[in-house]
Amino acid sequence: MGLTPFPTDVGVGIVCHNNRDKLAATLASLETAHCPQSAITIVDIASTDGTVDWLASVYPGIRIERLARNEGPNPGRNALIRDCAFPYLFLMDADVQVAPETIQRLRRAMGSDPNIKIGSPIVVHADAPDRIQYAGGSLHFICEAINPWMDRPLAERGVEPRDIGVAPACGLLLDRQAAIDVGLFDERSFMGKDDGDFTHRMRLAGHRILEVPEALVFHQSRPRGTWLFYYQIRNRWHFMLKNYQGRTLVLILPCLLVHEPLQMVFLHLKGYGRVYWRAVGGLLRLLPSLGRDRAFTKRIRTVPDAALLKSDSLIVRGDLVGNTVGRAAKGAYEGALRGYWRLLTATGLEG
Repeated sequence: MGLTPFPTDVGVGIVCHNNRDKLAATLASLETAHCPQSAITIVDIASTDGTVDWLASVYPGIRIERLARNEGPNPGRNALIRDCAFPYLFLMDADVQVAPETIQRLRRAMGSDPNIKIGSPIVVHADAPDRIQYAGGSLHFICEAINPWMDRPLAERGVEPRDIGVAPACGLLLDRQAAIDVGLFDERSFMGKDDGDFTHRMRLAGHRILEVPEALVFHQSRPRGTWLFYYQIRNRWHFMLKNYQGRTLVLILPCLLVHEPLQMVFLHLKGYGRVYWRAVGGLLRLLPSLGRDRAFTKRIRTVPDAALLKSDSLIVRGDLVGNTVGRAAKGAYEGALRGYWRLLTATGLEG
């Protein structure tokens, strides 16, 4: 049985920064998927490894745009969404490869319901394609990612498509207009919770994110450095302050009054105290625009926080959790958060 033709209403957008060593495999996977070069646009973000010259010589049919400054992937992502000539855009990172039918399957699944505005593949490790990196994502009410399938066997996930709460931006099929309507990616984020913020806004605007397990992308994943802590800390608070309903912020305040001091002390003990206070300063610099941000979120919102937020196991780096005692403490803390969330949702968080 032959490969399904590549959808004529889908463009492909790739963001890269010094990814010359990975782009060949990425573009080869798109060629195997029968994606024409004319449907591909690459935004190069201030690369210094010869990426642009190599692309121009080897892939003359691909459109290339350059950004002179590295301000994270989001300006490039937004440029790809705004400038796409197709109603749908498969947005991907340069270190991701698609399985031959991935984009076709996502497009077919999105066609089953006009409320599906994001088609999300299962993300597996390129060096261990039988193991999941991201699947079944949702958002914890204290604004941490929930990734229940992380490092579990792909075979256990099954083949049933499911609605999810948030999705990683390393590979997503987007309804272009819906992405524009919810404000695109926040270019102030640089990195860290930026894809969660974007996909969460799609959900609070009433759109579905459908995860299609028979659509796979292979991510050349690597451990993230501690340099990202600044953005994760700052962006998490900014995420909550601009996206959560006022009622939600008040009701989860008791948990935050425990979580934030714990996080602060923990990071200081691990040697990241200066990073923590730098992140606090970075957050303060974002606050002047908070009123405008919250007004925009209120304008697009059709779904309350109670329908979007959850409580489940938190993702914490193994080197930070530490020994058996640390893991036990983490489990007890997660249990307390679950109990509090059940209490809130049983007593009227809706509204």
